Amino acid sequence: MKKLLLVDSDNDCSSALRKQLEFDKTYFVHQVTGYQELQELKEEKKITDIILVNINKSQHGSVDLAQISDSFPDSQLIVLMPDDAFFRGVYQKPDSQKEILLKPIKVSDLLTAISQKIALQNSGGKDLKIANYGFRRNEKVLINLDTEVRVRLTEKETDILWQLWQAPQNELSRQKLLSDVWGYNDEISSHTLETHIYRLRKKIENSSSEASILTTTENGYRLNLY
Repeated sequence: MKKLLLVDSDNDCSSALRKQLEFDKTYFVHQVTGYQELQELKEEKKITDIILVNINKSQHGSVDLAQISDSFPDSQLIVLMPDDAFFRGVYQKPDSQKEILLKPIKVSDLLTAISQKIALQNSGGKDLKIANYGFRRNEKVLINLDTEVRVRLTEKETDILWQLWQAPQNELSRQKLLSDVWGYNDEISSHTLETHIYRLRKKIENSSSEASILTTTENGYRLNLY
């Protein structure tokens, strides 16, 4: 059974979320409401697989995500936050150590995000599978599993694949992908993203005009892993 640490100042809200996460007995959820309790867990050297931080509208910049990551460096971090301009400006910055999910969110999508994080953790540095490629994020490369040909990626191309790989259903809107890869920046347009998607497709698709791996959805893009 995987261990989740739920950080939420709203005890009633976190109790309800905890019951949903523990429903199928896949996860054991330990619930804390403040940083003091986090410090006590750190001092006791408690091990947790996933840290889920639920940020509420009353917490205007009061949650130090870097401090939480530093306290539990071996744990994967998922952050739930309101879909609000203030919170996006404070928390939604490019960071490979955390995943941001905007509320409201379906429990099924949250569970998918958690399972993706655990899959990453279990990979132990092995290649992540994307269609017929092995994805080595740290090396910024895709390796064709049939021919062993290495496909070099730019930093932004790597970030785009990574954000889609770990997203619920491996799908993100254009706005979310822009925020995750470039940060909260009004000067970055959707044309910038579309240009990077086009170049990425030329590298990984048999035909960039008939994409089967990196496909377009109604509001954004989906990465087909199989």
